[in-house]
Amino acid sequence: MMTNITFSLPAKTIRRLRRRAADTGRKKGVISELVDEAIASYLDALESSAEGQTFTALKGERPVAEGKSLQELASALRARGVDPRSVRIVSSEPLEPVGHMGLRVHAS
Repeated sequence: MMTNITFSLPAKTIRRLRRRAADTGRKKGVISELVDEAIASYLDALESSAEGQTFTALKGERPVAEGKSLQELASALRARGVDPRSVRIVSSEPLEPVGHMGLRVHAS
């Protein structure tokens, strides 16, 4: 079942959305499908992070604070007066690796 909803988006976002819809080559219902997919993806990401992943701040091996997000953990540390640089933060789920690339120049 489909339900109509009215909302406002910035003009730049609308232009990008229409361009993407035009790229599909179809005309009917493409914008609705794109918006539905984007919102469903966003909600899935929120629900999956809320369900399981937690972040824990450890001082030595002793847990000092815990949060469902890094922002929540930072607030908990701030409330306890703990400097975030003085703790080790671990995640209950493995984080995706971040690749760094750069050029190093050594003076001769």
